[in-house]
Amino acid sequence: MKPPKVYKTAIISPTALLLPFQSGRRWVDFQEIIRLEGIGNYTNCVFADGSVLLVALTLRRLYDRLPASVFVRPHRKHLINRQHVSSISRIQPAVSLCNGDRVEIARRRVQAFRQEMRS
Repeated sequence: MKPPKVYKTAIISPTALLLPFQSGRRWVDFQEIIRLEGIGNYTNCVFADGSVLLVALTLRRLYDRLPASVFVRPHRKHLINRQHVSSISRIQPAVSLCNGDRVEIARRRVQAFRQEMRS
């Protein structure tokens, strides 16, 4: 992996996200992240191996660090990885993920979300 570019105080990588773990900060590939769920000023990161990490960053700050080509925001509380979407329900606007989680799509974002998923 190429060394990340440094922009002012934030470190941004085109293929990974820097997250704080108990043992220190670690680069996590985008492929390992299934979804991010915003909880106030914190964010739950759900990984492909089933683990969950609570990060003291808002979903908005993480959204700014992630590429739109990999992550999509179906609801104000969720960011999901496009690679882990297994199906999109037409009856009830929701997305099923590969780990069995189900994320609702905001009523006002249904059409825009479907267009984003096609591109």
